Amino acid sequence: MTRRLPLSARGNLELDRRLEAALEGEREASRERRCPAATRRRGLRYALGGAEVVSFCSNDYLGLADLRPPGPAGAALAPSGAASSRLVCGEMDAHREVERSFARFVGFEDAILFPSGFQANVGVPASLLRPSDTVYSDALNHASLIDGLRLAPATRRILDHLASPPEASEASWWFVESVFSMDGDGPGLEQLDAHLGRGGCVYLDEAHAIGLHAGGRGRAAALRHRPSVLVAPLGKAFGCAGAFVCASATVCAWIRGHARGFVFTTAVSPVLVPRINHALELVAGPEGERRRERLWRNVELFRARLGGHVDADGASPIFPVLVGDDRRALALSAALLERGWHVQAIRPPTVPENGARLRITISAAHEPETVERFAAELCQLLEQAPGRGAA
Repeated sequence: MTRRLPLSARGNLELDRRLEAALEGEREASRERRCPAATRRRGLRYALGGAEVVSFCSNDYLGLADLRPPGPAGAALAPSGAASSRLVCGEMDAHREVERSFARFVGFEDAILFPSGFQANVGVPASLLRPSDTVYSDALNHASLIDGLRLAPATRRILDHLASPPEASEASWWFVESVFSMDGDGPGLEQLDAHLGRGGCVYLDEAHAIGLHAGGRGRAAALRHRPSVLVAPLGKAFGCAGAFVCASATVCAWIRGHARGFVFTTAVSPVLVPRINHALELVAGPEGERRRERLWRNVELFRARLGGHVDADGASPIFPVLVGDDRRALALSAALLERGWHVQAIRPPTVPENGARLRITISAAHEPETVERFAAELCQLLEQAPGRGAA
């Protein structure tokens, strides 16, 4: 049965007009964002617009996103929904078991499973910070951290990228990513340790480091002092979804009762928990080591082949190729797509003004020959003058 849609109200029409004008302005400035339509996805290979491509912009660093839990048990037998917040309907054993397993893995007393890293970063800061607190936040922190701190009552101080809080900042917080998603760099471990050592707190987002360093435990594993809060999203190297917030048992108990992103949302689907367990077993075991070895070999290969086209030391699978001009970044992305390579052009406001770039990521799932071919064709395009050809 077809139902007739109700008439659109005058305010709705005005909203459409306002947003259409704004969208047209973004299109003219080469700032419009669209989700590429991917089909027939198998790992890093899929179709865009009917053409087969290989992705060099995925965060699937270890190539785990295409794996399934073994055997008929697990996700197939789990209920699809948790029905409500864990504070309302109660938490399942599976949730607490996977939280304890992950906490042991990274060396924390406890962990809390959130539906996403964004939800964790938006919800947790306001539950922990007080009006008397001062927070130092890196200028290039992820949007979720920026939004989370906007909701928190503390005084915010924005640090220049990769700068450390002042030494007189006892009892203050430092919010920072261990590896920055758009630049592939990160804060010095000595600076993090120094801040913790003089009485400060550190909120560390390990989205682009967990699974990749120190047996998969992230950059924080190399610190002498444990971060106050560690956020470990699972959508990158773990090839899954959700995020763990790790801290002391006391901090986790407080977050469970006060973080609005946990209290007022339905718990993570039980269907997902066996997949998280499976990913954790792989990342923490021999298979994880094999994949990390392949990943870092590919990273070093790509860095060597790209030479002076990237300013990266190979300490991250993220390679930003700075272009500056939005239109040229889009043209380079389109030229690569014509050759069978998928790399999205990243433009403001995701990056600063005049910071348009190709954000290239390397995975353990890439074959070395594929990395070689991609690097050669990318270099060829980058060496063309900006006004010539497709680039």
